[in-house]
Amino acid sequence: MSYGDAAFASPSAGSVPALLSHVVATSRTGQPDPKDTGACSLQVSAPDSRYLGVMVTTQYWINAKSRIMSASLSLPSPHTTTQRLGYTISLSPLGLANQYAFGAFRPAALPDAYVLFSISPDFKTSTSAVLILNSGKDYNCLVTSDPMPFNSRLSAAFATGQK
Repeated sequence: MSYGDAAFASPSAGSVPALLSHVVATSRTGQPDPKDTGACSLQVSAPDSRYLGVMVTTQYWINAKSRIMSASLSLPSPHTTTQRLGYTISLSPLGLANQYAFGAFRPAALPDAYVLFSISPDFKTSTSAVLILNSGKDYNCLVTSDPMPFNSRLSAAFATGQK
């Protein structure tokens, strides 16, 4: 049995830390919007909306055989000056091919954000991301652990339900 086969033989559980270290502005369609990335960098570094440079941790449980899976992502509060220390957000499976992908779209704790996590079938590569939705602006701000976020299948979730 190869390592890949072993991953599918029994449920896998884990905890994955990730540093949100990359910022990209996105259009309402979820495509990159380079002209507004500077504004996003300032926005996600501000004390009342701090996402850039924070460590997040995702707990996951995946049974590849039964396709039953769950995940939750913990992050410090982005509103450090006015709110509690942090949040744990339950993520739902997204059903994307060739990866285990999870998301929460406008969760109660962060109603102006999407929270996303994906991990490869061999459990070796993962990505965590928060998409900040900006009402009244033509762009949203993606903060991610992935230096190339638009080269992954998870990027399809960047446009889900944006207004």
